[in-house]
Amino acid sequence: MRSSQNCSQGRPSVRASPDFCGGLGSRGRWPSLRWHALLTALLLSGSAAAASEPSERRQQKEVLVGVNYFPGWWKPLPNKWQDRRGEDWRVRFPERVPSLGEYNDQETMNREIKAAAGAGVDFFSILWYYNPPGQERQPNVALTESGLTNFMASPEAKRLRFMIEFCNHPPFAAATDEDWDRCVARWLKALRHPSYLRIGGRLVFKVHSAHYFLQQNTGDPVRARSRLDALRQAARQTGLGEMLIGGGVGAVEPIGPEHPLAKVFDFTATYMDVPDLKQTAEDYPYETLARVARGARQIHATDALPYVPYLAAGWCPRPWEDPRACFKFPTRAEWEAELRGMKSGLASSANLGLPLPGGGRQQIFTIYAWNEFAEGGIIAPTRGENTMKLNAIHAVFGPSP
Repeated sequence: MRSSQNCSQGRPSVRASPDFCGGLGSRGRWPSLRWHALLTALLLSGSAAAASEPSERRQQKEVLVGVNYFPGWWKPLPNKWQDRRGEDWRVRFPERVPSLGEYNDQETMNREIKAAAGAGVDFFSILWYYNPPGQERQPNVALTESGLTNFMASPEAKRLRFMIEFCNHPPFAAATDEDWDRCVARWLKALRHPSYLRIGGRLVFKVHSAHYFLQQNTGDPVRARSRLDALRQAARQTGLGEMLIGGGVGAVEPIGPEHPLAKVFDFTATYMDVPDLKQTAEDYPYETLARVARGARQIHATDALPYVPYLAAGWCPRPWEDPRACFKFPTRAEWEAELRGMKSGLASSANLGLPLPGGGRQQIFTIYAWNEFAEGGIIAPTRGENTMKLNAIHAVFGPSP
């Protein structure tokens, strides 16, 4: 379950979010010492700063709220409820046990959609991992397919929208043309669903790590772009229309006009980012974690590509005995303050959000995460917090009574 780069349970390091992926992945690295220094300065300074009927209503919503969804909570062993010793960590951390269901089955998804939509969440960004036919790249990892299949089969799907986040980090790359064609065929099935996320009529899709994607295409932006263009063309040929395709980058990595990624993607986004601090006996304040996301909005405000910002619901991977830094979970007041800060930040920067045809933009952001129970990115109701974070989202972004 662990990666070759010494990641607990196969998890990535979030010290550099270009390569960070919920559930399964490889360790990331800071884009450069320059931007590591910039983030350190921000920390020290404390600077603030479904497509038919429901789709029509949400398209007119000022701010769209997305939440990352990790479909990695399966029953067969080994599974993600085990720590490094193979013991069930729920015994030691009962407050993190989800109230709506502990496994990615259909009934749990049905309840999750209702809870998320009722709180004012607009879409799930569902992580998706490629496994070639007859080959599981990690034990039981093919079961992550349940994220898409359960959402699309849910009788509640009309309440919420969803999009695909293709987790392309090792060992889940689609390396060959044949691999890519298989991925496109699977994605087209999801893109056809009436609840798939569209912005200005265009389907939204994200490659988790833009940097890995470039590497997987021999470092050539033209080749990387051609891969994505094949996906676009397939969508057009099946009558699905146009797409907006984004790539994941770091919170502290600006994308200027000459950056290779500016030639590949339509937008960038950050799944999650965490400062490179040592783990201590006492967890760092939530403010230290939140400041990174606020800083990302400042850094990406003048990028060459539109940027979809993120908020961190938490980060503390102690259940997996992970040695990386831990942060206190936000109080209701802290969490609501960050949500309100996001709302004002989106309104104040023309580069934050996704472009609309004919000009303008849709304000949109994502939250890490719905169900990263072991890492601490948790929006889903749990035994410890109940619905606190969802209640705050409803207070700031939810529909009017």
